[in-house]
Amino acid sequence: MTDKKKPFAKRPPRIRPANPAWNPLVDMIEVFPGHRGAGRAGILELYDAPVGVRFEIEEALKSPVILQAEEEWEGHVAPLYVWREDGRYNMLYSVRGGVCLAISDDALNWTRPDLGQVEHNGSRKNNLLAKSCKGATGIFEDLSAPAEERYKAMGGRMYWADPETGVELEPEEASDRVQAEAEGAGYGGPKAVIHGVMSAWTSPDRIHWTKLEEPLARRPVNGGISAGWDPVHQRYFAYIQLMGYPSEVIAGVGKSRHEDGLQVRAIGFTYTDDFTTWPAPKLIHYPDAQDEPDISFYGASYFPYPGRDDLHVLLIPIFHQIADTIDGQIAFSRDGLFWSRPERRTNLPIGAVGDGDEGMAHYWRSGIVELPDGSWACPYTGHSTLHDAPEPTLEEEFPNRRPPQIRWASWRPQRLCGLRADGEGRFSAPSIFRAHDELRVNYRCDPGGWIEVELTEKVPSLTAPDVDAVPGFSFADCDRLKGDQEDQVVSWKGRTDITAVGEAVGIRIRMFGAKLFAYRV
Repeated sequence: MTDKKKPFAKRPPRIRPANPAWNPLVDMIEVFPGHRGAGRAGILELYDAPVGVRFEIEEALKSPVILQAEEEWEGHVAPLYVWREDGRYNMLYSVRGGVCLAISDDALNWTRPDLGQVEHNGSRKNNLLAKSCKGATGIFEDLSAPAEERYKAMGGRMYWADPETGVELEPEEASDRVQAEAEGAGYGGPKAVIHGVMSAWTSPDRIHWTKLEEPLARRPVNGGISAGWDPVHQRYFAYIQLMGYPSEVIAGVGKSRHEDGLQVRAIGFTYTDDFTTWPAPKLIHYPDAQDEPDISFYGASYFPYPGRDDLHVLLIPIFHQIADTIDGQIAFSRDGLFWSRPERRTNLPIGAVGDGDEGMAHYWRSGIVELPDGSWACPYTGHSTLHDAPEPTLEEEFPNRRPPQIRWASWRPQRLCGLRADGEGRFSAPSIFRAHDELRVNYRCDPGGWIEVELTEKVPSLTAPDVDAVPGFSFADCDRLKGDQEDQVVSWKGRTDITAVGEAVGIRIRMFGAKLFAYRV
C-alpha cells in the first residue's frame, strides 16, 4: 500500500538528460507532438506540431558477394560471428560440414586459411574448425566470464522422438510414424513427437569451442538466438523464436497466454543470472494488424545502437509464407522489451533473378560491425531458391540459381532511419540538456532541398506555448543547410557556439525535400 504520510514526490523537470552521443530520429521520443494553446495574444493556435514529416527507414546498401559456397565441404554458408582483431577481420561461418573460419584485411575480399585441423576426403587442407560450435546461431562476448569462457555460443535443436521413451528417432522412422498417424484416424501404432534442447558452447578465443554437457533448456528451440551480457543488470539475455510454450519471465495481467500454442513465428525475450539455466521467453514482438497477414518473424539480429546504452536495434528476417521468400525489416526499442518498427516495409529487399538473393535475403544473428569506410554492416545470407523448395526440383524451378552466398547489408553511420519531408515540413525536438557547445546534424537534402534550425530555451508548454527563439538563433538567422552531410555543425550568421542558449535547449526544424537522421547537442 502507498504510505499516505509520505511527502509528495517532486515532479522532475521534463527535460531529457544530456547525452554526448548522437540522438537518432527513429521514434517519437525525439519528436514533440505539438499542441494547440492560447498564446500571449489569447488566441487558440497550433504550436510546435510535426507537420509534413514522416519516419522513413533507410534501405541497406548491398555489397558484392564476399563469400559463397564453393568448397566441397561447404554446401551452404551462413555467417555466425564477425570480429576485428589486430587490424584483420575474422568471420566464423556455418557450413554443411561444420564451422569454418575466413579472414580479410578489408572486409570485402575474404580468404579461407588452411587450418589443417579436420580431415575431409583424405585431406586436411581446409578451413574447418576441429573444436567448433556447430549448431550455434548466436555468439557473443561475455565480459563477466573468466578468460577461458570469454566467448559464448547458443543454439537450438529440434528432433523427432518416441513419446514413451524420449529416445530420438532416425529420420526415416520418424517420417514413417508421422505419415502413418496422419493417414489413419484409428492408428494405434508407435508415434513421434517433437522434442528439443537449447545448447551452449564456450571458448577462450572464438576458435576452440567446448560444448556444455547439459543443455540450457529442454524444450523445442527453433534456431534463431541472438544473445548477450547486460552489464547494467548484470545478467544474460536472449531474443529467441517462440515455439508455443508458456513464458516463465515477465508476468503481465491476467493469464497472459500469448505464447501458448502460438502458430506464427515471433520474437521472445528471456534473461537469466545463471548462463546454464534459461527460463522460457516472453513474447515481446510479433506481426500485428498493421502487417501483411502472411508474415512471420524468423528470429532477429540484436545489437545496441552504437554509442548508446539506452537504445536497441533488431534486424528481423521476415518470412513471407505465401511467396515463400525472406527479406528484412528493422525495429527499435528504448528498453529492449517494447519494440516499434518505423515502417512496415523492407530495409533488405530480395534481389532480381540471377542476383543470388532473389529468393531469400536473410539477416543472421551477428549484430553489426564497422567496415573500413566507417559504414555499419550486418552480414546476411542470400539464396536464389525459395525457403521450402524441394531439393529435387531446384534445377528445374531455379535455372538461374547461384550458390548460397554471404554479403554485407550496410548503412552510413546514424542512417538506419530518419525524419523525412517530401515537400515543406517542420517539427520540434523535446527539450534536452546540452552536452556540447555546438549543434551537429546528420542529414541529406534532395536537389534544391534545405534545412533550417531554430533554438529556444526549451520546447514550450501548455502554459506558455508561444515561446520565441533565443535572440540570434532564429530561423531567420540560420545558415541554411543543403547537400548531404554526416556531421555538420549548424551555424547562425556564422555563429556556432550555442552556450548562450543555456544549459537546456529546445530545437525547432524546418525543412524542404530533406531527411534528418540524427543530431548531437
